[in-house]
Amino acid sequence: MERKRKKKQVYVFRRIIALLIFVVLCFVIFASFKKLGRAIDINTNSGHNPSKFIDINDPNLSLEQREAVRILENSSVRQINNRMISQENKVIEEDLSAYRLLKMRDNSMGRGAKQIYLKKQAFLTFDDGPSSKSTEAILDILKDQGVKATFFIIGKNAEAYPDILKRAYNEGHTIAIHTYDHNYKKIYSSPEALAEDIKAADQTLKNILGPSFSTNIYRFPGGSYRKNKESFVEKIQDMGYMYFDWNVLNGDAEGANPSIDYLIDRFNTTRKGYNVVLSLMHDTNAKTNTVDSLEEIISQLKEEGFEFKSLGDV
Repeated sequence: MERKRKKKQVYVFRRIIALLIFVVLCFVIFASFKKLGRAIDINTNSGHNPSKFIDINDPNLSLEQREAVRILENSSVRQINNRMISQENKVIEEDLSAYRLLKMRDNSMGRGAKQIYLKKQAFLTFDDGPSSKSTEAILDILKDQGVKATFFIIGKNAEAYPDILKRAYNEGHTIAIHTYDHNYKKIYSSPEALAEDIKAADQTLKNILGPSFSTNIYRFPGGSYRKNKESFVEKIQDMGYMYFDWNVLNGDAEGANPSIDYLIDRFNTTRKGYNVVLSLMHDTNAKTNTVDSLEEIISQLKEEGFEFKSLGDV
């Protein structure tokens, strides 16, 4: 009798062990399929669904943008990039482009993902050109190095040197709006005055590069860091522009013409901790050392594995 009782206990114990093993196996199989499903989703969609990062309840979204978000919920990035969505939904591609620019801007300004997780990218930008000497010298270096950059243009300077502007544009660099005449007092007298300045700069670029030219990229003279800029920021956003400041600079505006060593050191100091570099430099004729330091700056970034892009590439 005792023997039968012990056999029964062993039998029950084995069933319990078998059940536990079964539960563990089920959990492992479920976890494996879940992981495989994520991998398939990544390979199929080339990334996450952008609509998950856009709040459809955002009161600032237009009706067209809300509809774009709804359609994005069932569309992959690859489908959008391959233009597999009908022409009626072209707004999706436009919104996705703006979304990418916004994410890049946030990342470069430290408001997005932690820099350590971001791919190394360098966006070199030049303000206040074109000029008769420095801009062409910079274009020569960029061409030799195989680097694309972004030029924030002053309208009056473009009128003075249209051929240099055309060269920058034809060589694949991004042409963006800075201002028409860089007159702070006039530009910042009111949001309406700022809008008129932008319209004048935009028309100048169209006159030189052709009526089909367009850009939604803008940089405030002096940056958006100044106090009481809220109404000006709101104005340019209402006009459909996205503004860009910078997170790295070479300090060429911190003196008449700082030395080459100073510019390189300032650039390297300010870019510490950034995997997405959005730099500020100037291509006016007075900044000869900016030209002379540029090749060394590019070489250092290349050695560290940075990929060079213009804002238009985003």
